[in-house]
Amino acid sequence: MTIPALGFGTAAIMGRVSGRRGARALERAHASGIRHFDTARSYGWGAAEGVVGAFLRKHDRSEIRLVTKCGILPVRHSPILGLAKSVARAAIALAPGLRERVRRVASSDGFQPARTYDTEALAGSLRTSLEQLGVSYIDDLLLHNFSPERPGLEDIVTWFKGLQRVGTIRRFGFSVEGDLQEGLEVLARHGVLADAVVQVPVSEALLNLPDEWRNVAFIAHSPFAFLGRQAEADGKMKTLRDLLLRLGDSCRCEALVCAMYDEAHMAANVAAWRG
Repeated sequence: MTIPALGFGTAAIMGRVSGRRGARALERAHASGIRHFDTARSYGWGAAEGVVGAFLRKHDRSEIRLVTKCGILPVRHSPILGLAKSVARAAIALAPGLRERVRRVASSDGFQPARTYDTEALAGSLRTSLEQLGVSYIDDLLLHNFSPERPGLEDIVTWFKGLQRVGTIRRFGFSVEGDLQEGLEVLARHGVLADAVVQVPVSEALLNLPDEWRNVAFIAHSPFAFLGRQAEADGKMKTLRDLLLRLGDSCRCEALVCAMYDEAHMAANVAAWRG
């Protein structure tokens, strides 16, 4: 059994979490021994990668596994958007009950990113990621929210493999948020699973994989949403440690990504990971 690495997820940075607070959390994660950092071009309305890049420049790049994603293009930044984010964070801090209202506004059409499979748009997204992150290569580049029914996968895989050949990425992969079985079947038909990594939320489907998928490389995320559902159903898994052990036994899970901005929460997660 191999316990997954503990990963730090940056989706909240420059969204509900300020850049300053995010930067402090990144440093705490590194000091705690975490070396897997997960980000995306779309996180923080396009601004999270810049915070991650400032962090990376202070540390040995060769020791860090960096995952970013393309395929979801953020809303174009503007002074109005920056002000709206600052006001929203302040409102939630003063009145946590406003969190749901702020979430509904953020989900409105004017704040929604664009999804694309166009390789020229993906290439532009990657160039921006490399610039914002301040790196010459990405360890794992994922197609964000892969949709099995959407055409264009062949072109994207060809583009991924070209990036791999020239060293811009070490590996490519797919973020699968929908039906795991369906996603794996489509990727298998295209012959890419042997070379790719698949990022998915923790689910019963992941923990009960058929034997045919046991050699697929996975990155899992959203463990506490899953544990919350387990608690509601009076399931056997109660703690993050329980889940890490189960993941290590059930699939080839390389990392478990968590959002850890509270110092005590991070310390508890690291303790569970180290056992």
